[in-house]
Amino acid sequence: MSDEVKEAVKSTTENTGKSGLKPPWQKGQTGNPHGRPKNAYSLTAMLRERGEEMREDGRTWAQALSEKMWQIAVEEGDRAFGIYIVDRLDGKPKERIEHSESHIAQIMLVTDDGSQGAAETTAVPSNES
Repeated sequence: MSDEVKEAVKSTTENTGKSGLKPPWQKGQTGNPHGRPKNAYSLTAMLRERGEEMREDGRTWAQALSEKMWQIAVEEGDRAFGIYIVDRLDGKPKERIEHSESHIAQIMLVTDDGSQGAAETTAVPSNES
């Protein structure tokens, strides 16, 4: 056992009165009662704060970023940026999956002791119009 591990076990034993790696608090008591502070060291919070700051030209950083994104998408013809902007505005479209033939799904139920239960078979009709 390394010296660091021995020291941790010794420290834990002194804190809990028991041997082994156990936390120095009572059972059922949390080690972090107040939780993580909201927006503490959050990249999103920092970006939002910076985006609200005014630039020398009278626009916010968020406005300047938005204009630059539109410029790249439209004037420079970057299709990926255009798709990104549309996805941010309207959300990604739902994908449709079409079936051309019937599919059969079989479900086998297995209990905890390993015995098999009843099998159920279901036919899924095709999407023929």
